[in-house]
Amino acid sequence: MRLFAGLSGTMLYDAESFWFVSNTSAPGNIILRTRFDASRIEEQIDTMLEQVGHYSDQIDWFVFPDDQPADLGNHLEARGMPGGPGGNWLWADLTSLSADPISPNRFRVEQVLNDQMLAQWVHVSKAGFGSDLALFYDAYARHGYGPDAFSLHYIGYLDNTPVTSGTLLDAGGCATIYDVSTPPAFRRQGFGRAITHVLMQEIRRRGYADTWMWSSNMAKSVYQKLGYIEVDFGLREHSWQKR
Repeated sequence: MRLFAGLSGTMLYDAESFWFVSNTSAPGNIILRTRFDASRIEEQIDTMLEQVGHYSDQIDWFVFPDDQPADLGNHLEARGMPGGPGGNWLWADLTSLSADPISPNRFRVEQVLNDQMLAQWVHVSKAGFGSDLALFYDAYARHGYGPDAFSLHYIGYLDNTPVTSGTLLDAGGCATIYDVSTPPAFRRQGFGRAITHVLMQEIRRRGYADTWMWSSNMAKSVYQKLGYIEVDFGLREHSWQKR
C-alpha cells in the first residue's frame, strides 16, 4: 500500500496503526496493522475510526495474530463488526511444483518492463476486474521496473493480444501472487492458470520453498489444480461502516 502513498485521492497513515484509504474502488480501504495499548483500547479505536471517517464511510480491518492487544478482535465484534477469514487463503509447496499446465498454442508470458507495457497490463486487469485501476498505473510506473523493484507485473499474450495479467510481490521475506485477471472474452481457455504457474516458477527461482495467495471463490479451483491448498493463517477481516 505504500506504493500508493501520496497519489491524488489517497490517504495513508503509518504509526501505531497502518491504514490506507482511496477514493476509487481499487486498491480499496484497509487497515493492515494495529498496535494499541490494552489499557486505552476503546479510546484508540474511537480515535482511529474518527480519523478514517474524515476520508471514507467504510474500511476493512484486517486483524493479524500479532496485532495488539491480543483480544482486539473481541473488541471489534463487541462494536458490531463481526470477523471472518475474509475470503480464501491458499498455500502451495513449491518444492513439489506440478508440471506445466497445458497452455494454448501461441501463448506466452512477458514481464512488464516499461510504461507502454504497464498501460497494457492496466487495460487487461481493468477488463478482468471491472474496476477503475488508474491509481495502479500511477503507483507502479512511479515504482519502476529495475532490479530493485519488488512489485513485478506480467502479461500473458495469445500471439500479440494481451489475454491475462498478474502481479508478483516479493517483499517482507515472502513472495506471492496478486491480481491475476482475465477479461471475460478470454476466460475458460487456461490463460489464468498458465500465467499463475509461470509466476509460481519465478517465485521458486527466487529461492522460495513455498508461497501463499488470496483467491476469489471463482478462481479457487484453478489454483487448487496447481497445488494450492486452503489454510488458516489466523487472519480475520472485520468491516466498519460509518453510522
